[in-house]
Amino acid sequence: MILSAEEIKVLETYRISTVQTNSPLSIRLDRLSEDSVLIDYVAKVRDRLGAANDAVAASMLIKRYSFLVAMSLYAMSVWNKRLVLSPERIWMETDDHDDRWLPTFRFEEPKTEICTGCRDQWREETVRQLFAVHLFPLIEKLRKITKISAHILWENIAIYIYWLYETLMNDETLAHVHEQLCDDFHYLVHDADGALFGTPRQNPLKRFWKGNAHPRQRSTCCLYYQTDGGTHCQTCPCIASQRCQAIS
Repeated sequence: MILSAEEIKVLETYRISTVQTNSPLSIRLDRLSEDSVLIDYVAKVRDRLGAANDAVAASMLIKRYSFLVAMSLYAMSVWNKRLVLSPERIWMETDDHDDRWLPTFRFEEPKTEICTGCRDQWREETVRQLFAVHLFPLIEKLRKITKISAHILWENIAIYIYWLYETLMNDETLAHVHEQLCDDFHYLVHDADGALFGTPRQNPLKRFWKGNAHPRQRSTCCLYYQTDGGTHCQTCPCIASQRCQAIS
């Protein structure tokens, strides 16, 4: 089944797009599985953002990539649909006229698979395909190539997932799926096995969960302050450390 025009409109919030840009920073996702291509792409991101080094660029790349995760989980939890994430048919597109680097995701054919049968089993497979199959290999390559901590990359993803579900669960127009949203969020953060994320030792979403406290303090710094014009986020652990030092 193909996403309808109305569904694509909804997912534009999470940066799905039908526009081809032909930017030097536009790339088909399967190309990122090639080490030489990924190294070159990280360098382009570094130059575009004025990042201090490749590790900073890798962190920003995964922050942007997290929107693909968000749209996939939206489709799962609101529509009971699984986006078909075929890397050879998805493009990350860049608008070179935008001063910021906020890429969109263009599906050559935005296919979905509808939940049939046992939803728990379908959900487990959806999570496995999204994280262990699609996302984990990219994180591992970035970790090895740029020497960035995988914890930073996973927390970049985790904070978007927390934000996504908290936003959806507070959306009155989605009251008809509120129970399902709550159940899916609990499953992702507390019950899903680490192997579904490619990290058998621990579920990475559970690792960074600190409950419903706001603002939610990060455990790692995303390194945004090491880009042109970048600052420490309000939830940055570096700020908390500086406050403690000032008090002492």
